[in-house]
Amino acid sequence: MPELPEVETLRRDLAGKLVGQRIGEVYVLWPDCLQSCSPRDFARYLERQRIDALRRRGKYLIFELQGGRVLIFHLGMSGRLLLGGQSQGPGKYTRLILELDGQQELRFDDTRKLGRVYLVRNIEAVVGKLGPEPLGKGFSAEVLCSLLEGRRRRLKPLLLNQQFLAGLGNIYTDEALFEAALHPGTRACNLDKGEIE
Repeated sequence: MPELPEVETLRRDLAGKLVGQRIGEVYVLWPDCLQSCSPRDFARYLERQRIDALRRRGKYLIFELQGGRVLIFHLGMSGRLLLGGQSQGPGKYTRLILELDGQQELRFDDTRKLGRVYLVRNIEAVVGKLGPEPLGKGFSAEVLCSLLEGRRRRLKPLLLNQQFLAGLGNIYTDEALFEAALHPGTRACNLDKGEIE
């Protein structure tokens, strides 16, 4: 399952190749991956739009487009974004294809059909409820301490809650708790300052 580091790695890899390119033809092969509009409107809004920036928030990839809209991908458990030549065509699990002006295509493949795609004007409509970034500049032991204050939930489900912290998934939560020598079932309110640090 892609978690924050994998999504950030993908963002860095794609940004240098996609920023500045225009989207040409749009093919929606599985309409249920779209969350904000019909396949026809999705294609109509995206065609001829330039990709101005590529950002990440939690596990979401955010494409800022020239026309003021934002294209957002959440990869789910098995989603992948693949950049390749236009001659490749769709694969067995391809859900969406964006042809690009550089004679390439960006394919969204998703084996388990859990990924989602949004096309919105207001980014906060999709990512507005996410918690702070655990690798963000302003995140510290003090911030975590204030977030945990008064929380009775067990640590692992709390850390997996994207509204509490953005981007953590099962693997990194387990690794962080193991590294901190904390049992996943420990209640957040039972931690002392040293354990939080």
